[in-house]
Amino acid sequence: MPYWNGARCLGWVASLVLLVGCGGDGDARLPATISGQVLLDGAPLSVGSIQLTSPKTGESASANLDSDGRYSVTFPKADVGADYEVTLGPPVEDNLDATALMENPPEKVRSLIPKKYTDRTTSGLKTTLEAAGENQFNVELLSR
Repeated sequence: MPYWNGARCLGWVASLVLLVGCGGDGDARLPATISGQVLLDGAPLSVGSIQLTSPKTGESASANLDSDGRYSVTFPKADVGADYEVTLGPPVEDNLDATALMENPPEKVRSLIPKKYTDRTTSGLKTTLEAAGENQFNVELLSR
């Protein structure tokens, strides 16, 4: 009988190892989208981009603002419950062809975004990603 109990115990241990080993890649981060509107002194900022960065992983995502200052940024694997640092800057060019950009450079646009908001260490902007799925974050910038 002692042999039988040992074999049964070994079977349970092997089953437990298999169940734990089949748990996937162990990355429980879920997709999340952060959407909102950027205002400068109360008016929509219609030219620019927003970048959100997780200080935990260093992963960033950005989006250009539309004419109403609205944006939507998606993280395929988000750090739910974590703070994301926020910066704003000029619009991001979609054309990644360096030769085409040299031959036909984009028109220079004077940025209305105050310099302090263009750097993560000085912007003072952050948002907590509350949940997987849809999240809202509106930004109010002051020119002074």
